[in-house]
Amino acid sequence: MIASPAETVSDLLDRLGGIPASRVRLKPAPGTATEADLIAALDGEPKLLCELIDGVLVEKAVGAPEGLQGGLLSRRLGNYAEDHDLGLVFPADTPFRFNIGLVRLPDVSFVPWERVPGDEFPTDAVSRVIPTLAVEVLSRKNTRAEIARKLGEYFDAGVELAWVINPRTKTARVHTAAKTFEELDAAGVLDGGRVVPGFRLPLADVFAAGTRRKKRPR
Repeated sequence: MIASPAETVSDLLDRLGGIPASRVRLKPAPGTATEADLIAALDGEPKLLCELIDGVLVEKAVGAPEGLQGGLLSRRLGNYAEDHDLGLVFPADTPFRFNIGLVRLPDVSFVPWERVPGDEFPTDAVSRVIPTLAVEVLSRKNTRAEIARKLGEYFDAGVELAWVINPRTKTARVHTAAKTFEELDAAGVLDGGRVVPGFRLPLADVFAAGTRRKKRPR
């Protein structure tokens, strides 16, 4: 459900999680944006990674290191899911409709085959299928309130597991509900649990993305 219009810019930013104003798109005017506007931004040149929140296009907070870490996680998770025929893994430019007027782009998403109608993923521009796992790799421009709101929306829609990875503190929070989590340090291991059975990935591997491995002697 689309919220009532914000009365001030400050009110709008607070509602969006205290994000920087630089991430809010003014065209179309806040409160009037639609899924068609979102798709136009994603398909445009230059491409803009935006989410649709309360009729507002909000640019995702992104950075190169976070992109590398999300990419590594997506690749490892995708390979595992394919090898074990578990489902589909999506990168950060995949829009999911979590509610009417609410479209989010998790940094990595996993959808099990059980949620894919007819074992063939729909061709809709914005997916109506809800992932069971959503991953957020934090950027400097993300805020606590923004991520808290996003987690609430994820779990309300049917997400069962969420990983929030913080590259700066080299930690991760494993959420089984919006406010229920286990915190892992850099020595921890991401575990798919019953959502991605058997999948395990050391956090150290994620944080090492972008670092060349030492060549093995011949």
